[in-house]
Amino acid sequence: MGMEIKGDDCMIKQIGHNALRVSDMGKSVAFYQDIVGMTKEFEVFDEANNPWIVYLRAGEKQFLELFYDGVRDHSRDYDGKKIGYHHFCVEVEDLEKTGQRLLDAGYINNTATQPGRDHNQGYWINDPDGNAVEFVCYSPKSPHVLSNKGERKKSNLPISGIAHVTFATEDMGKSLHFYQNILGFERIYDMPDDDGNDWLIYLRVCDGQCIELFYNGEIKYSPKTENPTGFMHLCLEVENIEKIAEHLRKNGITLTVEPLQGKDHNWQCWANDPDGNPIEFMQIDPKSPQAQRKKKEEQQ
Repeated sequence: MGMEIKGDDCMIKQIGHNALRVSDMGKSVAFYQDIVGMTKEFEVFDEANNPWIVYLRAGEKQFLELFYDGVRDHSRDYDGKKIGYHHFCVEVEDLEKTGQRLLDAGYINNTATQPGRDHNQGYWINDPDGNAVEFVCYSPKSPHVLSNKGERKKSNLPISGIAHVTFATEDMGKSLHFYQNILGFERIYDMPDDDGNDWLIYLRVCDGQCIELFYNGEIKYSPKTENPTGFMHLCLEVENIEKIAEHLRKNGITLTVEPLQGKDHNWQCWANDPDGNPIEFMQIDPKSPQAQRKKKEEQQ
């Protein structure tokens, strides 16, 4: 077994993107642009030049990837018993404006929010395919803010970026070993349920970004179709693709895809977490549309 990495020694920079397959691209793009507040940046086409992926900017070098031609074969209802993908969350700059936008669009009945056990406040809604989307405004008292290592920039979007991606785990010990000891994410907060039982663990990826792990996932999902709607993969941006690939191998993690250069010019390798959730590790290439978009912003 190779050496583990912890805390600031982590080779991972941030959550790069969250990827979903959608059944109606027009409805999904409209939802994530007009309701959530992301901006459509670019598209990637497949080998036959057919539309393949739409990229929406969620924050600085952060994107939501939407894949075409999803087929609805199961419910995406919010259920902590389902092993795997649970929901993803965006951080908002102004909770009052967010609430009014959601109210005006008919996604909520009133703008009242309740503080969570982590001191944050926000809203929950479902996207057109039923995927749960959380909007959160961080409290200065929250474990997320208290774990920050530096001062964060304000976003010029209604949202600051992807705040967290959440999974329900079948075996918390195995999942913690993968995300905390192997990937190096700092365990910042354990949240019990109303009865004081183990419920949720927060792991810091970088300032303002976490992986949330729920206990007691029980129901395994088996796709009935080739292209089911919903979660496809989580992407973590890394400094060096070869370095992270070698680190994963040394720690007994099988790469499902060895390092290669994708259609967007970025370097990538892939592995699965203990529950089988696909994780992409991505090194940004200067020729990629993500890097070019960042360069354009800096020149403005």
